[in-house]
Amino acid sequence: MKKVIIMLVTLAMIVSLAACGGDEPKDTDTSDTVGAEADKNDKNNGTEAKNKFVFTYNGNDVKVNDDMSEVLKKLGEPKSYFEAASCAFEGLDKTYTYSGFEITTRPDGDKDYVNSIVITDDSVTTTLGIYIGSTRDAVIAAYGESEGLVDTLLSYADANAKINFILEGDKVISIEYLPA
Repeated sequence: MKKVIIMLVTLAMIVSLAACGGDEPKDTDTSDTVGAEADKNDKNNGTEAKNKFVFTYNGNDVKVNDDMSEVLKKLGEPKSYFEAASCAFEGLDKTYTYSGFEITTRPDGDKDYVNSIVITDDSVTTTLGIYIGSTRDAVIAAYGESEGLVDTLLSYADANAKINFILEGDKVISIEYLPA
């Protein structure tokens, strides 16, 4: 258990420092994202339309690049909150911790945008049902073959976001949604 906690803390630090890469924020328009109801209808019609880059919690969709003020309206107050001066942008990087996941933001003018979503335990799943503890085979069955090039990472991306599954052996130990 200590090993998993250490790895998650290390991963959270890496994710928070990833903003120091220096690229400008991506366009925050995610209007092409398929909604949960449409997902169900399309799946019932025999097509798999679930957007694997959307995190859903208690029926609320959250995507990388969403306006965090809107996300807070949907999700409510976090269990904990942390902020620090951004090394890549003018303003503060913020971390909101909820039960089973964390959301980090990046500042852009007077708004904050979701920069990452990290699932931290098995109490929540991805839209395709993958959770901390799922097997490599379960991830591949749900998401297809990975774009990742290492044994410890299964990675999937579209134009706006990517989702990474960090593995230890055959088990998922971390799931993270990041900008593409």
